[in-house]
Amino acid sequence: MEKNSILNVPLLSPGWKKLAFVFFPLPVLLVIGMAFVNPQSDPNDAAQMIYGFWAIGFGILNLTREKVEDEMIRSFRQQAFQTGFFWLIWGLAALMLINYLRYQSIASEMFTAYLVLFLLNLYIYGAFQYQKYMASKDEN
Repeated sequence: MEKNSILNVPLLSPGWKKLAFVFFPLPVLLVIGMAFVNPQSDPNDAAQMIYGFWAIGFGILNLTREKVEDEMIRSFRQQAFQTGFFWLIWGLAALMLINYLRYQSIASEMFTAYLVLFLLNLYIYGAFQYQKYMASKDEN
């Protein structure tokens, strides 16, 4: 595969992790500010804003290069994406079942792109960190 291929996703430098961590507290502060400015605002808007910012934060973390990007880390990264999609499928199925049992409908305002992207990026990040932890545990 060529280096300039559309399938080649360049990883961000490790310095981007600092920016990613800004996306976690920022929406909470914005939601608090929104509540003071407009007390009648929809709580779903607040939840979606938080999901969206956290999805971006975890997305940046998932695309940030490790200090040493060797073949093992590349393998971990690929496995983390596969695991993240697997967990997402089962997690959404569980949420749909719970929603159906509670409201007799699988459709809900809760199921938005923001929520799905947040969950996917969270699962990928968790799987990647778990693999790195297990590898470092095995070395000791």
